[in-house]
Amino acid sequence: MSDLFKVTFRPSGRTAEVREGTSISDAAKAAGVTISTPCGGTGRCGRCTVLVDGEFEDRVLACMTRVDRDMTVTVPQDDGGKVVAATDDKHLEIDELSPISGNYGLAVDIGTTTVALDIMDMASGKEVYSAADVNGQKRLGDDVLARIQYAADGGADELRELIIKTINDLTADFGPRGSIDSVYIAGNTTMEHLFVGVDPTPIRTEPYEPVVVRSELTGKDSGLTVSENAKVLTMPCISAYVGGDITSDIVYAGMDRSPGMSLLIDVGTNGEVALGNSDMLMVCSSSAGPAFEGGNLRSGMLAKPGAIDSVRIKDGKAEYTVIGGVEPKGICGSGIIDLLAQLYLNGLVDKRGNFTEKAELKDGRFILHGDIGISVPEIRDVMMTKAAIFSASRSLVRNLGIEFTDLDKVYIAGGFGNFIDMDSA
Repeated sequence: MSDLFKVTFRPSGRTAEVREGTSISDAAKAAGVTISTPCGGTGRCGRCTVLVDGEFEDRVLACMTRVDRDMTVTVPQDDGGKVVAATDDKHLEIDELSPISGNYGLAVDIGTTTVALDIMDMASGKEVYSAADVNGQKRLGDDVLARIQYAADGGADELRELIIKTINDLTADFGPRGSIDSVYIAGNTTMEHLFVGVDPTPIRTEPYEPVVVRSELTGKDSGLTVSENAKVLTMPCISAYVGGDITSDIVYAGMDRSPGMSLLIDVGTNGEVALGNSDMLMVCSSSAGPAFEGGNLRSGMLAKPGAIDSVRIKDGKAEYTVIGGVEPKGICGSGIIDLLAQLYLNGLVDKRGNFTEKAELKDGRFILHGDIGISVPEIRDVMMTKAAIFSASRSLVRNLGIEFTDLDKVYIAGGFGNFIDMDSA
């Protein structure tokens, strides 16, 4: 049985007794102290920095540092007292805000393969919880067309139950779920239909029109474990294959308010692309597949502890980093991009995705660690995904009569975009 240690948090003075090896961030949860971990506790964002025993040289990441003794942890305080609220192009400053306890907002990105969510303290504007996992619907179909067909065959209710369960499971570790009174759902058009329980079959038949483009439910009617009176909103969809996720991306990136020409790519199983500025916007989608989310790859996984997220090859041997600094369990999207780039740059694969004679293989696979590796069919699957996204992007650029070199900015949406190495991409 491991030892118990007392962790005291400043400036709140709250304490918790936890077992040896518990992360400081988990100890904080036990003590009722909020430490922001936007990356989900993977050590990637660096936003959970704390001071151990008050010494500057002991500045550490709370999610990555384990309790090994009685300790005092100082949690840096945000510059409170001012919130900037924005509507359209106007900003309103609210001074001396007194946070109201128990007022939380839930934002959910329902991807075809991955579901990710954040919970915000609506009074302070601070993120207090985040989580992600595989969409529970995936076992009934890898892409939106397969899900639509399953719904058409009488499975719409089952698909809705699976996405509701996925979201509720992801929020299960957030204690005051009953205090969540605002919920915002973003997803492709099919995912939003299935969330609200509407048959998406018309999306795949002429004239390819969605049944609903936006919805509003109560918490009770939604099936989510939130306040019964919560307002649950789906983000507005643009068309049958351009959903509320890309709408949210556009607004967040400010493309509709910027004079410069920007390209935004939402990398996912249903890859969506937007091009434009404050004068015009064009959007389209492509059936990219789940390769960049680890789908269809034997060693693929989501970007969570245990995932290889970066790769370098020296003298034919692979070096890599692992999220969380633990034993590798698989490889996530950013690691896959790095791996393919390194294989090509080192002459281990050719332009067609075939291994060259220089590559050292085991059962036809290039191995990174243990059984974690990649094969030629998997390389080609990734190449097809990349080609689909590139084709959608090029179609928009050419239709507007410009070149990629005319773009001021390129946005890669989501957590995947945060971690990719631009040189590898």
